[in-house]
Amino acid sequence: MALQELYTKYNRVWIPDAEQVWKSAEILQDFTPGDRALHLQLEDGTVLQYPVEGPGQLPPLRNPDILVGENDLTALSYLHEPAVLHNLRVRFVDSRIIYTYCGIILVAVNPYKQLPIYGDAVIHAYSGQNMGDLDPHIFAVAEEAYKQMARNNRNQSIIVSGESGAGKTVSARYAMRYFAMVSKSSSNKRVEDKVLASNPITEAIGNAKTTRNDNSSRFGKYTEISFDRRYQIIGANMRTYLLEKSRVVFQSENERNYHIFYQMCACAEEPEFKSLRLLSADKFNYTCMGGDTEIQGVDDRADMAETRRTFNLLGLKEDFQADVFKMLAAILHLGNVVIKAVGSDQSSISSSGSHLAVFCDLLGVRQENMSRWLCHRRIVLASETVVKPQPRERAINARDALAKHLYAYLFDCVIHKINQSLRVPGKQHSFIGVLDIYGFETFDVNSFEQFCINYANEKLQQQFNLHVFKLEQEEYMKEDIPWTLIDFYDNQPVIDLIEAKMGILDLLDEECLFPQGTDMNWLQKLYNYLGSKPLFEKPRLSSEAFVIQHFADKVEYQCKGFLEKNRDNLYEELVSVMRASKFPLLADFYNEEENNSVIKGVKVKAARSGVKPANKQLRTTVGDKFRSSLYLLMDTLNATTPHYVRCIKPNEEKLPFEYDSKRVVQQLRACGVLETVHISAQSYPSRWTYIEFYSRYSILMSQAELRAGEKKQICRTVLQRLIPDSNQYKFGRTKIFFRAGQVAYLEKLRLDRLRTACITIQKHVRGWRQRQRYLSMRQAAIIIQQYVRGKRQIRRTLTAAALKQAWAAVVIQRHCRGYLIRRIYLLLQVATITIQAYTRGWMARKRYKKMVEEHKALVLQKYARAWLVRRRFQTMRRLVLNVQLSYRVQQLRKKIEEQNKENRGLVERLTSLASAHAQGLDRAQALEMELSKAVSEKASVEEREKKRKEDTDQHSIELQKEDLEKEILILKEENRRLREEKVQLQTQVEEDTQVNKELQEQFSQLTKHVKVNWINFFFTIDSQVMETQLREQREGYESQVEALVFKNDHLTRENQQLQALFQEKNDVNRSIGQEVARLNAENMVLSSFLIYDTLYSCIYSICQKHLSKLIYRSFTVFLENIFLGKEKEELERRLEEFEEEMEQIKRLQQAESEAKNKFRQETSRLTAENMDFEEQLDMKDRTIKRLQDQIKALQAPVKGNLSASIIPKEYLGMLEYKKVDEDRLVRTLIRELKPRGVVVNMIPGLAANLLFMCVRHADYLNDGNKLKSLMHAIITSIKQVITDHQENFEMLSFWLSNTYYLLNCLKQYSGEEEFMKHNTERQNKNCLQNFDLSEHRQILSDLAIRIYHQFINIMEDTLFPMIVPAMLEHESLQGISSMKPTGFRKRSNSLLEDGRSEGEAYSISSVLQLMNAFHSSMAQHGVEPQLQGQAIRQLFYLIAATTLNSILLRKDLCSCRKGMQIRCNISYLEEWLREKGLQGCSVMETLGPLSQAAWLLQVNKTTDEDAAEIQQRCHELSPVQIVKILNSYTPIDDFEKRVAPSFVRKVQALLQEREGSNQLMMDAQYRFQVTFPFCPSTQALELLQVPSSLHLGFLTRI
Repeated sequence: MALQELYTKYNRVWIPDAEQVWKSAEILQDFTPGDRALHLQLEDGTVLQYPVEGPGQLPPLRNPDILVGENDLTALSYLHEPAVLHNLRVRFVDSRIIYTYCGIILVAVNPYKQLPIYGDAVIHAYSGQNMGDLDPHIFAVAEEAYKQMARNNRNQSIIVSGESGAGKTVSARYAMRYFAMVSKSSSNKRVEDKVLASNPITEAIGNAKTTRNDNSSRFGKYTEISFDRRYQIIGANMRTYLLEKSRVVFQSENERNYHIFYQMCACAEEPEFKSLRLLSADKFNYTCMGGDTEIQGVDDRADMAETRRTFNLLGLKEDFQADVFKMLAAILHLGNVVIKAVGSDQSSISSSGSHLAVFCDLLGVRQENMSRWLCHRRIVLASETVVKPQPRERAINARDALAKHLYAYLFDCVIHKINQSLRVPGKQHSFIGVLDIYGFETFDVNSFEQFCINYANEKLQQQFNLHVFKLEQEEYMKEDIPWTLIDFYDNQPVIDLIEAKMGILDLLDEECLFPQGTDMNWLQKLYNYLGSKPLFEKPRLSSEAFVIQHFADKVEYQCKGFLEKNRDNLYEELVSVMRASKFPLLADFYNEEENNSVIKGVKVKAARSGVKPANKQLRTTVGDKFRSSLYLLMDTLNATTPHYVRCIKPNEEKLPFEYDSKRVVQQLRACGVLETVHISAQSYPSRWTYIEFYSRYSILMSQAELRAGEKKQICRTVLQRLIPDSNQYKFGRTKIFFRAGQVAYLEKLRLDRLRTACITIQKHVRGWRQRQRYLSMRQAAIIIQQYVRGKRQIRRTLTAAALKQAWAAVVIQRHCRGYLIRRIYLLLQVATITIQAYTRGWMARKRYKKMVEEHKALVLQKYARAWLVRRRFQTMRRLVLNVQLSYRVQQLRKKIEEQNKENRGLVERLTSLASAHAQGLDRAQALEMELSKAVSEKASVEEREKKRKEDTDQHSIELQKEDLEKEILILKEENRRLREEKVQLQTQVEEDTQVNKELQEQFSQLTKHVKVNWINFFFTIDSQVMETQLREQREGYESQVEALVFKNDHLTRENQQLQALFQEKNDVNRSIGQEVARLNAENMVLSSFLIYDTLYSCIYSICQKHLSKLIYRSFTVFLENIFLGKEKEELERRLEEFEEEMEQIKRLQQAESEAKNKFRQETSRLTAENMDFEEQLDMKDRTIKRLQDQIKALQAPVKGNLSASIIPKEYLGMLEYKKVDEDRLVRTLIRELKPRGVVVNMIPGLAANLLFMCVRHADYLNDGNKLKSLMHAIITSIKQVITDHQENFEMLSFWLSNTYYLLNCLKQYSGEEEFMKHNTERQNKNCLQNFDLSEHRQILSDLAIRIYHQFINIMEDTLFPMIVPAMLEHESLQGISSMKPTGFRKRSNSLLEDGRSEGEAYSISSVLQLMNAFHSSMAQHGVEPQLQGQAIRQLFYLIAATTLNSILLRKDLCSCRKGMQIRCNISYLEEWLREKGLQGCSVMETLGPLSQAAWLLQVNKTTDEDAAEIQQRCHELSPVQIVKILNSYTPIDDFEKRVAPSFVRKVQALLQEREGSNQLMMDAQYRFQVTFPFCPSTQALELLQVPSSLHLGFLTRI
């Protein structure tokens, strides 16, 4: 479609304006070819006739509002200067957005205000994003450069240019900060910090205040940031260009010298600067020329502290810093040296000033030499050398030249030191260069510096044009679009005018060779040689200037000072004075040769050289050096991939967000932005993908076209119908290319179609409403008419007969109707009763049937529950009997061992007593002989006493009686003691009898239990093969049990015999008592009685303690015979009986011991066999489980009964292992354990429980070394597993769960009261007894936190790429398109070719599926529900933060429809939480800011009430975020309106009092603090079995 056809009614155009450059107007009448004027109406309502002389004179069309505010200027349908200017104004003033793309250029408008868009969170948001995915930003350009360097292995450059005060230095600083953040080095040298620290130093010595900028860079800087193969920063290097040395000695009004001078003067009173003898800045000539020496809002003293801090950070020594400050102070003092005129051609140094002495003292030069050669010059002639005095003007020039050279050299020295500090060992793999260079400059008076600056910008513009042209060609070739030559401005003629042979620089260098050369002579040569050039002009009103037509504008240069600045002379005499200096810095400089640069050894040389040698032929000019350095820079840029940043200064007053269209358009013309627009407009500037075109313009398609099939073919068909001229568009492989204006035409068609549809809808709605109103009115009129006509008819026909007839008719009707109604009622009543009867019968039968079923179910439940209870009781009874059996067997073993020991002692004592018995017999015989002797002696004594009776005194008889009475008392006492011992023996016999009975009962119970146990065992297995085998074993064991019972009966009989013997013992004791009583009365022979009584007592005590019952009885009889004095034969007979009884006792004891030994052996054998059978039962149990799948139907109930009933023995919940198997244990349970095993999944925390059971055994053994070694092996192995599987979600989930279970086990069984509250009695018994593992608990807790964070990182890395496509880009609400096609043209190599296809786009369903996978995996591995909630909460926070950050950084997402999509997706997430039961974990709270942002996009934003509601509802959004969303709100259609700036200001005013963070972005890296709740386990460790699939046969259950 021709462009003229678009000048129709309602369209808008731009017309020139003196104040606003361009202003908008609306067309009131369609334009037709041949019209002389265009009828327009301005925005203020003024109507005018815009003259049109021809078709080419039509004013430029204005883009539709839907395209205004685009991120990329080249996406505009109409590409021209007013469109670019207006788009920038809308973004900068209305939306407060300072960055805009223009093709490959990033246009940055200086806001003159600190904005919260440079935080670390913003850097992380742009990191890894493709250029164009987010809003334009300096970080996006930096990320694009970094990504292309890593992807294409090609060096990159970022070229930052602009006027002074446009923000070039800040932009370059942010770019380097971005590289330092995203490519942090792993070393401890912190190279990235040093790279950033170099900025304050270079700004202090290279920046100054100008009339346009308070911190203007007065030199060009190219910083190469070096990267290694891992693309981490390893160093940096700086090159400098064209330092403005003249500023050292001269500043214009309202300007300042370099910052470093004022910083030093502000710190003059500090001790470190006392020796420099500094004054205030207004007392030095070099710092007070511009007037005001201070900058508002700048603290020079604080800046000096920052400068010194960065000096130290870069590793520059204190000595070097002191030398730098000395040199700077010397320059200040040199400027105060007063040179007075002596006549007209001589000069001298004033003797009143002390500044020259301070200068010489600081730099170590002789004052007299300095004073002389400042005012004189040595001229070498052919035959002599003449010293010629200099006039005052030349002396001052020499002084200033020395100051400029000193500062330039110092500047190079500092840069050289910085480069040395930034250079680290390691090979550079690639680099990114950041060029911070001056933009095009034009002032009222332009000199040599402006000429060089504009020359450099011409070279950069040429390189830029070629690069843009190359990218356009690559884009066309990639899309298979036929390439046509584009006509664009080529500034090669201007460059040739400057640098070609006999060009401006060549003629300038030639004139500098002549000693008497002047600026006017050089200017005349320019007129003569270049006057015919079309780009060179001679000004009409000046004869000391020339004009060059640059690409940006015409610039008039004043020739005064060109030669002097180009020569940059320094007298040789002053060089010699400096060479003799004792100052090390100066000595090193002036002793170097010309060919050696100051930065010798640095990879890339600086653009500046040192001081020229005296030989004029070898001397190079400033212009020649600048041209050489510029060539080197262009070679570097051509060898890299360039990225462009153009900084714009919006106003001269430095007011925040004020837009001066005149100043902006000047800079746009100068920086190449409009040239990019021109190149784009010459071809196909608007480029949309087929999907975007189909989504946007499907409204223009017919139903037949929509059913055509493939979307790509549909787009072709529709475009061929809508735009017949095929030259206005081209079809590429993935995009459609439109010429300028065609998208606007399509938008017009779309708007017309929508307007037509709206009108049609309005027409039908209004018609329907009118019809409804008409029909209601017509119906009301008809009803009124009916009533009126009825009344009239009644009045006409109303008579008496008619009334009677009417009344009769009414009566008849009443009765008739009553009869009919009653009849119908009766019929309905009968039917209802019938239905109710059948229904009630059916319900009763149904209720009865249900009651019968419930009764039967209750009976079944009763028997089933009884059976279950009986089975549970039998199981518990068998368990109790087993426990009792084990305990009693152990007690029997102990008693049998004690009885054996006692028997062995008795045998030994019996042997000793037998020997004692033999000795007693001998003694008895001896006593018998003595007794016979005593009898004879007694008879003799009696005879003698009879004879002596008469002679015996009565007194002696009384004494003897007393003695006998005493002996009788002793015997009575002994008798009493014997009775007491008798009582003790009786009690002991009773106790022995009781013990024997208990042994018999235990033995009988053991026998019965063995029978019952095995009978129960054999009836638990139903398998026929096993039943036969077990039946045979049962018969064998029953026979053995019967044998044992027989033996037990035999032992019982023997015990009865022993009890009879005990009874005999009691009878003997009673006879002993009688005999003792009788012996007490025997006192015939006192001496013999005493002897035998002593013997009797000894033998009696021995027998009572050691001998058995028969021995004791025999000895008693023997003693009785002795004491009674019976015959020897009776004594011998008794002795023979005693020996026989002794033999019988020995045989009985031997038989008893044999029986006990056999009983003990049988008991141990039965116990061992019982344990063997239990192990066999375990093996059979495992066999039955393995065969479960094969015999399910037959064996299912058997397995249930077996598993429920057979608990062969009690376990202690411990696993025993050998020390040598420790590595095998941790390897099997940790390092080689797979989380997808069946056994592992069935029992969550199985590995943790098994490991803890091993820990318990080590604690049970009180083996500290073993326990410590095991815990160390467990922790080390878990760390190794999570290190080896850092990206394995399943493995980390599994070990997070097991580590948590192990930590809980260590707490639950630690023995601490706070962890034992919920334990069972059995669990409390299983607590650790010997060691405190609190330190290991802390280590495990730290390890669990580490696993959790690693686990979260994996989930976030998997989820992160899905968030923005699913939450923001996918259309979850079908039929509501919330995306506006932007037509943004991304760079050809900014995206990977293997991107996701359309079918692989993520949706909210993809996110929910992934969340389901995460949740199911955690649940399967037994992760604690609270831990699951914390993990899901962290993921939801990531979703909210990432989505909200994307909204804040993407203007195209801020729309009402997008808010609807977001709220729909949030509802899906909330529904998922309710489904998983996680709504109580504070998860939805993390989505609060996102929900409020979605609400903010949907709510009305016009009135004061709306502002108050926003202030009240959006309490979780910061004021910065609310304002950003309001400013970024973008309508999708023309029917929506943008948010008015006045409304935004109202909201800002309401939010001023709110306290909170001023951060724009949410911190997506934030982590909630994880807590591991203590949840006691109900798992009984003693019931836990080791699965055979784990191959842990070396473990033994205790």
